[in-house]
Amino acid sequence: MLKPEGSYQMAHTKGSPQKKTKQALTRSSGSYKTEVSGMNTQNPQRCSFNTSYCKFGAETLLQRLKGADELIDGVIENADIEYVHKTRVTSRRLRAALPLFEFCFPKKEYRIWFKEIKKVTRLLAQARDLDVQIAFVEEYLRGLGPKADSTGLNRLVKEHKKSREKIQVEVEEGLEELKASQVLESIQETCEQIIKEQANQTIDSIQLFEKAHWNISFRLNDFLSMKQYVHLENEKLKHHQMRIYAKKLRYTMECFSPLYPDKLEREIETIKQFQDALGEMHDCDVWLDFIPEFNRKIQNKTKKKNTQSALDKSLADFSDYIQDRRKKYYMQFVELWDQCVKNNFFRQLTDKTGTEILARQESKSQETLAKSQVKIAVFSDVHGNLEALQKVLEDAEERGATVFLNAGDSIGFGACPNEVVELLCEKNVLSIVGNYDVEVLEGKSDAKGEKKLAFKYAKKELSKPSECYLQLLPHELRLEVAGKKLLVTHGSPKSIDEHIYHDTSVEHLVELAKEADADIIVIGHSHEQFQREANGVCFVNPGSVGRPGDGNSQAGYAILSFDPFRVELIRLDYGVDEAAYALRKKGLPESFAQMLLEGVSLDEILKEDKAKEALIEKSDRIAVEASHRFSEKLLPDTEHYCQVTNLALKLFDCLADVHKLGKRERCLLECASVLHDVGLSEGTGKHHKKSMLLILNDTELPFASKDRRVIASIARYHRKGLPKPNHYNIATLNRSTVNCISVLSALLRLADSLDYTHECNVTDLNVTIGAKKITVECVSKADLALEEQMFNRKKDLFEKVFKKKTVLSWKQQ
Repeated sequence: MLKPEGSYQMAHTKGSPQKKTKQALTRSSGSYKTEVSGMNTQNPQRCSFNTSYCKFGAETLLQRLKGADELIDGVIENADIEYVHKTRVTSRRLRAALPLFEFCFPKKEYRIWFKEIKKVTRLLAQARDLDVQIAFVEEYLRGLGPKADSTGLNRLVKEHKKSREKIQVEVEEGLEELKASQVLESIQETCEQIIKEQANQTIDSIQLFEKAHWNISFRLNDFLSMKQYVHLENEKLKHHQMRIYAKKLRYTMECFSPLYPDKLEREIETIKQFQDALGEMHDCDVWLDFIPEFNRKIQNKTKKKNTQSALDKSLADFSDYIQDRRKKYYMQFVELWDQCVKNNFFRQLTDKTGTEILARQESKSQETLAKSQVKIAVFSDVHGNLEALQKVLEDAEERGATVFLNAGDSIGFGACPNEVVELLCEKNVLSIVGNYDVEVLEGKSDAKGEKKLAFKYAKKELSKPSECYLQLLPHELRLEVAGKKLLVTHGSPKSIDEHIYHDTSVEHLVELAKEADADIIVIGHSHEQFQREANGVCFVNPGSVGRPGDGNSQAGYAILSFDPFRVELIRLDYGVDEAAYALRKKGLPESFAQMLLEGVSLDEILKEDKAKEALIEKSDRIAVEASHRFSEKLLPDTEHYCQVTNLALKLFDCLADVHKLGKRERCLLECASVLHDVGLSEGTGKHHKKSMLLILNDTELPFASKDRRVIASIARYHRKGLPKPNHYNIATLNRSTVNCISVLSALLRLADSLDYTHECNVTDLNVTIGAKKITVECVSKADLALEEQMFNRKKDLFEKVFKKKTVLSWKQQ
């Protein structure tokens, strides 16, 4: 049996990552135990995520369609204004539910459904608002004394009733169009078909709870994003936006409420109270904006002075009443908010939806571990690397793994923290928190430099649902499989921060084994893959999925088998180039990408960068010769890039007094010129961008991270588009570096144009710099008509950089 020991109550205990310092995180923090006896080799039956979710969605939409036809007929007959209200609520709930299940339906049909329902909802909203306003003013008038002047308000009611009569025609036409379109029938038939097709399928409740958690959490996050405006009484537009967010949150919770034993009744009622209070405030704001405008309108139509005065008094009193009413509901809203904050209501809501996922993952794992020949995939230190995690999970499933254990540090340094958390959740991975997870959750880090950037990125990028999910995770897992006790911890059984390496002393391992009281100890943190034994206890570090540190860029993980017991350490190729690209697209430093490409730590990359920068200062020929070797390996046309390189360097030297760049920049230009066409090895289409990626991703090129980005960017801009601030390859570089790239790219573009035919016709080159014009003078052994045409096309960046008109003059030898 799986025995919880506080593992999923972390957010409410001393073991919470929010409240407990990482030094104090030891094996005594939340954990859970599993005892397994009989086992079975068969995989548990699983229905697909889409199947379960779409069936649930179809049932949800059918529930919201009930009685819609009768309500629509009631609105058209116009017998009772309550039909408008009920039909509006039905349409709003249907409109709110549809996007939750959008991917379950054909795109074309879905767009039609949503468009038609949205149109009707808006018409009904206008009608309902007028009904409510008319009833509100009439009730107010009944409360006035018999001698009170109500001339202005009577006229207001009269005007509103006229508007209501007009809108009724539009409402009836809109509803008739809806009926004629048979949109509701189409939704119903599609939903019934989905339910029929999946009638014999088992619902995967874990996947349903995952979607419920993410959707509710995202809506709650929207609502909480406005918290800074709660205590600002005059922020009317922000309060209106909060009302919309509260409404969407409530409808989303109502959609998923059947999944929960208590139907989320208390939570839905609380959000409804927010919605009601904010709705009353918004109604008052509408009146306060409308009354002065209405008053001016009436005065423009009225000539009698005493009538104008009466109108002013009547409407002014009503306006004062509305002001007091808004203040009353605003105070109710603030009181409710403060009470919810004090009682930790919002956190408890996300905990509740997240805990349901973890509880069902626990139950699912219990079923799987109860079967013989179970294979357990263990991994650690994903660090936000989605591409690596996807490959590991895919490979583990192909090898027959049915239980997945994650030893922590799921986020940090990688481009995709939220996607990683969602995938871990989707695959029912039993996870713990690592030290980096805790640092991000607590918002505390001593990191500096580029490591500080990694921390800030992870903290900023992490969504509220992902954060809440991580906060619920325990600090260790305790399982019992086939009579063996298994412990999963991030650092060591003593501390989340302790590193265990392949050469850690046996004496220390024996000490840790005694502390752990386990037969198998799975650890992470050190990013080293190994298996060790000490005093009969097996220590397994599966290595790092997303940030290997041993010079091997492959993702690492391990598979545990128990009959007989066996540990299989596995390394996998994955889309490391794609992972590096994702980092660059997110605006992270090139050193992060190089860390993945080389399979070493960030510290090692930064150390290498310093050495490479010093080397290029001492002797630039090493970098240039390496560029030649790389280009020769990929391109047979060495004459062209050599010619372009010579021309680019000649331009650089002739313009030295203008651009004022030095020896280092000249070397960068030379390397970029040699490499500018290597992308042709992968096809002619967009070969400048392919050249950039090849330069960025080849670890044999001896460039420091920043120099690599500069050289690759120069190669990219040798043709086609000019540098733009939003281009990911230059977006994070400082202005002086971008200016340098622009200058060197401009030179390379001209040099490349002067060998457009690849015939090396230009034998000499000189530059004349005038007050308003720069003339590039070439000596050629053949006609340069084609080169001149290309020169005029590619001189755009040169003229932009040097701020002078540029012309080509040439003479034939």
